[in-house]
Amino acid sequence: MQIIDLDHVNIEGVYSCLPKTSEDNLERCTAVYGDEKRALSVVKATGIRSRRIVDAGTSSLDLCVRAAEALLDDVGIAREDIGAVIDVTFTPERTMPCNACQAQRQLGLSTDLVAFDINLACSGWVYGLLVAGQFAKALGKKVLLLDGDTQTPYMDPADIATVPVMADAGTAALVAPLDGQYGGTWKFAFLTNGAKGDTLTLPFGGKISMDGLGIFKFVTMDVLYLIRDFMAETGETPETIDAFVPHQANVFMIQQIAKKLKFPAEKLWVSGNVFGNSSSATVPTTIAYCGRRLEACCEKGRRLLVSGFGGGLSGSVGLIDLPQMCRLKVFDYEA
Repeated sequence: MQIIDLDHVNIEGVYSCLPKTSEDNLERCTAVYGDEKRALSVVKATGIRSRRIVDAGTSSLDLCVRAAEALLDDVGIAREDIGAVIDVTFTPERTMPCNACQAQRQLGLSTDLVAFDINLACSGWVYGLLVAGQFAKALGKKVLLLDGDTQTPYMDPADIATVPVMADAGTAALVAPLDGQYGGTWKFAFLTNGAKGDTLTLPFGGKISMDGLGIFKFVTMDVLYLIRDFMAETGETPETIDAFVPHQANVFMIQQIAKKLKFPAEKLWVSGNVFGNSSSATVPTTIAYCGRRLEACCEKGRRLLVSGFGGGLSGSVGLIDLPQMCRLKVFDYEA
């Protein structure tokens, strides 16, 4: 297993901006299946009670920029202090220019910065966090990590595989260098199996297609082994980790993973039950939503095990520190 170490970086804030429309999953699934009893069994199986859905014309860029504006204003950072903008998305507003370049313009950031997108789905935030940390350390400047997808416009409204889970969200995280201070070492590992890429796809001009059983097997076998081996290699156990924050593919699936990894229920952070599966944005959304739980009992911060898994097929896992003073917020998008 290849493990990548990263030190002397910090997270100063994680904000999530969600579409205002919350769709009742039972009602939507009943309309799709035409059978309330069957719809109820699906909702119970996924554990997703409601999902956030964008209005027509709202893009992943809109959500991420709004999250970034709120974060930068609340932290009180000067725009010229941002050295890079990285946007993780597979649903950009345009094919060109990329979301990150448009975010630079809309946020009024300096032209003297790095800006690019990372085209990944559910595993993407962990990838983005590593890259953002590397740039923050190399530049000696704060890096704005955006992550968001608007999946529902790419959904077939009659598709029984995607309708019960897919949702939308935009997030922003501020990654900063520690200026010579040692803040603990972050660790990362990744998994890629392109041979299984057809399990979850979005063709040009098409709709998202997912083999639900194939994804379930990938997550409960390949990804489980990735996380288990990573913990063994790094010497971590459920006792040394404050929280396990996986991609919210569906609640039942992540509960099974947490159980097999021997994490107690209170250490599994969950937001998918109320927000749905918004691709890789679920990880920062869950951190922002659940992260305040431990503020009273963790004076020095929290050690998080984060993981993403999905399109590629790909998996990611990271061990990071969330400092006590990290700003966390979840709020609704207003057009």
